[in-house]
Amino acid sequence: MKNMKNNKILMSRIAHIAKTLVLGSLVAMTCSCEDFLTISPTDRIVEDDFWKSKEDVENVANESYRLMARWNFLSRVLVWGELRSDNVIEGNYGGDNDIKNIMEANLLPTNGYTSWAEFYRIINNCNLVLKYAEGVLDEDPDFTEGDKEVICGEMLAVRALCHFYLVRTFRDIPLLLEAKVKDSDNLYQFQVEPIEALDSCLSDLYKAENMVLTSGNYGTDVAKNKGRITKDAVRAMIADVLLWKAAFISYEAKGDDTGAQACYDKCIEYCDLVLDTRMKYIENYAVKNKTMFNNVTLHDTYPLIFPEENNGYALKDRLPYQPYVWSFINCNNICESIFEIQHETNVGTGNYEVPYFYGYSTDKKSFTVGALSASRYLAELKEGLYPRGDFRRVSYIQTDSKDKYGIIKYGYSALKENREKIDDTKIESYNIFGNPEPTYLECNTSDDNSYNKGKRYFDGHRRNWSMYRISDIMLIKAEALALRKANKQDEEEAYALVEAIYNRSQMGYEKEGKSIGRPDYEVNKIDLATSQKTLLQLIFDERQREFAFEGKRWFDLVRNALRNNSTEEILEVLKAKYDTNAAQYTAKMEEIDALFFPIAESEINASVTSDTVYLKQNWVYETTDDMQTN
Repeated sequence: MKNMKNNKILMSRIAHIAKTLVLGSLVAMTCSCEDFLTISPTDRIVEDDFWKSKEDVENVANESYRLMARWNFLSRVLVWGELRSDNVIEGNYGGDNDIKNIMEANLLPTNGYTSWAEFYRIINNCNLVLKYAEGVLDEDPDFTEGDKEVICGEMLAVRALCHFYLVRTFRDIPLLLEAKVKDSDNLYQFQVEPIEALDSCLSDLYKAENMVLTSGNYGTDVAKNKGRITKDAVRAMIADVLLWKAAFISYEAKGDDTGAQACYDKCIEYCDLVLDTRMKYIENYAVKNKTMFNNVTLHDTYPLIFPEENNGYALKDRLPYQPYVWSFINCNNICESIFEIQHETNVGTGNYEVPYFYGYSTDKKSFTVGALSASRYLAELKEGLYPRGDFRRVSYIQTDSKDKYGIIKYGYSALKENREKIDDTKIESYNIFGNPEPTYLECNTSDDNSYNKGKRYFDGHRRNWSMYRISDIMLIKAEALALRKANKQDEEEAYALVEAIYNRSQMGYEKEGKSIGRPDYEVNKIDLATSQKTLLQLIFDERQREFAFEGKRWFDLVRNALRNNSTEEILEVLKAKYDTNAAQYTAKMEEIDALFFPIAESEINASVTSDTVYLKQNWVYETTDDMQTN
């Protein structure tokens, strides 16, 4: 009954947000997704007369992408990857007790966000395509072996991605590798341990790598190049999975990472494949053809976009959203993106997660904070995460707040005329609205793809969700380099990768009326050669700065705890999240097992048959009277 009440509150808030934003006459985003999301399969997908044409196969495959763009999937991507981290604190819950309980470390198997049903629904949808696509070759001459290979490769990768999220969230999970077609099919499988599950993900991804299209092969169809699984997307997933497999290997070896070294070697190899092809992709499809940017240049070594240095603007004088917010967040299918979940309101795949969790505005005069707000550690300069002059802080966070810091990463562009001015004694709050009325960035729909200034406040319903982008691959590689049995060359390359991302986000600042250049890292490069821990901290700090609010931070913290076979560091990090009762909250996460979600009570109960119990609850969450009152 409690869950039903919470769900009603949740859906009421979502409906209110949708209604408010529509009434606000929001400006439509560019780069809208193509019709691969617009057709849903009928209920006939398991009937004998359905799998007869190429269109039948495509429709069911497209349904997997459509389901990933829906609330039940993406809300969990965000909740599982962010809520328990130090990035976010209480915003405006609005009666959502499930969110409140997670934030207060009172996570129980009855919480609505413990449901994994949508992920297995997507996995089974992929399995249906893998089961029936072969037979369509004999039914429809327009459906070729090449068509089948590409679609099945994409479904293998989507299946792997869903399993990968489940492992990171729940640890021991069932692997669903066969299609469940009839009601009589057994819907439950026994759980497997995480390394076995990750090996299954890798097996699917290695197969998919040789089946899917190379990035850019969809020509000028940017939505498909970014919204379909391509070779670069598969390789990005492989690198990510290998980093996690290494962490679990180290955990099982009680902190000994000898057995993880092969994973780091392979991870680095796949990162290099992605970075090499992305450099060519950006040169061919973005810079030369001006499909996304004007007045930009590439980093000498990495496929990163920078403003031109010879166009008369010093970096500190550039608008804070260029290149940062606009280039990587506030426009769909951006140049550095590898894989994005596509959102379209007119086909039932609007992005309701961003306004619900992070906030929204419809009148360019105020910002409504969502269920979450940014933590002080991210929002405030004093002893905070971001250095003075970092584009990202003022582009991601409403720093002028006196109470709750709004997360504006997906809805607002930072403003040049309101950039912070810093002196020795006072930090003047950053004002995202400004006086007079500010100028906002508008993603342009014109043929020349140039940017222009216009009024745009929030169109979150059509904001894509980024799963992988170039800076992610760079920092995955840096982490693997730092953890490989280190040599000086590895450490120097890891540092260079982090430094490149850091440097392009710095704009400088003003102090006592004088211009101050870009702040450098407060770390001596010589020290890195003697301290792997220092280098790893640098990498994890940069990941937090770069990917704040993108559903990655909690997973980063868990992976680090696994590798160290200790919760000591994660508990220390989380103390800053809570103003009061920090010890009470962190005490509930002292065990490594407590870093993972419980399996939903409803799933545990439904998995019990007359002679078999398929699912076993994480021991930390085995229900007792004490836990219920904790």
